[in-house]
Amino acid sequence: MEVDPMLRAFGLACAAAFFFAAPALAEPAPTGPDPDAARMWSYWQSDGTAWLSGQAGTAARDGSVIGWRFAATPDGSAAESPRGDLPAFDQVCGKEPAASGHQRVVVVVDFGDAETDAYPGEQPPAALTRCVSGAEGATGVDLLALAGRVRAEGPGAVLAVNDYPARAKGGSEVAAAPSEPAEGGLPVLWIAGGAGAAVLLAGGVLVARRSRGRATL
Repeated sequence: MEVDPMLRAFGLACAAAFFFAAPALAEPAPTGPDPDAARMWSYWQSDGTAWLSGQAGTAARDGSVIGWRFAATPDGSAAESPRGDLPAFDQVCGKEPAASGHQRVVVVVDFGDAETDAYPGEQPPAALTRCVSGAEGATGVDLLALAGRVRAEGPGAVLAVNDYPARAKGGSEVAAAPSEPAEGGLPVLWIAGGAGAAVLLAGGVLVARRSRGRATL
């Protein structure tokens, strides 16, 4: 019995579609970031036009813009720079000079991409851009600790920022140094001087009372 040409063409089309779709059906669909891929925080410095890889243990200059990025690094070395527009120092910190003995720096923190950088089940926080004021000679890690809570191993090996990623354990919290001299409080020398004046005043009152007592005898 002769097969209808249209029916034969339809059968061939179905067979071809199944043939090309079979490899895709056999391969499992991507399930998200590789849980075993290496991940790290990397340190960056802006030259005004682009991010350049830097050394986190070195001191940042007053008026500079630094960045931190959490990213997956399958080869253990190639890191991604912070995403988004490169901020300008004056737009974030303004044009007021830093206090004496301090420096102002823009700190950018990029927690990475949820699809490619995050550990499975974790959601990266929103990126941060902050103006911080640290003591002269403050390093990239010191300045990062002024923008958020930091746990690190050693001078530049940051493990987590604001407890992200949660899977990163260990290390120790980096103490955030006072950002500016305290405002509104009395200087220590003034307090000490005031206490000394009070002691002298009390002594003078006591002497005067004793003098008056002797005069009446």
